[in-house]
Amino acid sequence: MQSQLKILFVDDHPGLRDSLSYLLEHKNPSFKFYLAGDIKSATVCLKSNNDIEIALIDLNLDGEDGLDVIDAIRTIKKDIKIIVYTMFNDPLHIKKSLQKNIQGFITKDSDVSEVEKTILAVEQGSLIYCKEAQNLLYELLNNSSKSSSGGFFTGSESDSDENLDVLYKNYRSLTKKEQEVFLLLAKKMDVYEIAKSMNKSVKTIQNKKTIIFQKMNISDRLELVEAAKLLGVLL
Repeated sequence: MQSQLKILFVDDHPGLRDSLSYLLEHKNPSFKFYLAGDIKSATVCLKSNNDIEIALIDLNLDGEDGLDVIDAIRTIKKDIKIIVYTMFNDPLHIKKSLQKNIQGFITKDSDVSEVEKTILAVEQGSLIYCKEAQNLLYELLNNSSKSSSGGFFTGSESDSDENLDVLYKNYRSLTKKEQEVFLLLAKKMDVYEIAKSMNKSVKTIQNKKTIIFQKMNISDRLELVEAAKLLGVLL
């Protein structure tokens, strides 16, 4: 009987965790998934199941940075193999992920077969990055000597990298709902439209907008749109 490949799947959406792990286990009976929604549950799970070999991790957990999960679980098991599984495929998130020495990077629009192939390849020691990540990484490397003109990133390349880091941390400080409002604002929806679409009061959305501007250290809608593009949440 083939031994099972044990996989820790960290994602804060129970429906996605349950459905994807179910499909993968039925597609490949050698897979055995352990599910977690945050850093604490991920570490508890790994401590109880130290023979887990691979972690499939979402970057955007509710109130937590998925990259912090990588640090936390590696303090328990240094040689665990990491696959980032995310909706983001922009250079900033790719760069941040690669700095963690991950073994795989795939996006959430990947089909079940692609996720399965990535897991199996990583298990065998390969480094697997989806096509979007490869293209964006190549572009990032080739444009690394270029500096932005105007907006957030004037100055030297090192200044640009530092500002990107600050922007990334500021965005990660937003709650899930604030990130949702941030995206809708970036799409040039006004407060009244957002309130209607989210079934919230105008006052609630206005308060969230104020908090977003404070946390992101931006002063107007143009800066917000620019930040959204740089973060990859607005293509």
